Amino acid sequence: MTRVLRKLRHLDGMRSAASYFRQQAELCRDLAEALGSQHNQVVLKLRDMADEFDENARILERWNARYEAEADVSSGAGNVH
Repeated sequence: MTRVLRKLRHLDGMRSAASYFRQQAELCRDLAEALGSQHNQVVLKLRDMADEFDENARILERWNARYEAEADVSSGAGNVH
């Protein structure tokens, strides 16, 4: 996990960063597709980078879901009586 992910603490920051990582993953994949050859080292690196950006986005989305669930419980939304 990157230092950037560890420093993100606010919900809006997590959402924005997750969206940013998804956009970067898409950009890397678009560039890789435009370059063509599947065995080109640059194409392979771009695909690896896209996978890493997607993984970072997934981590942030999980953190965001967990944070929202905890906020619901502490605000009383989790009480069903």
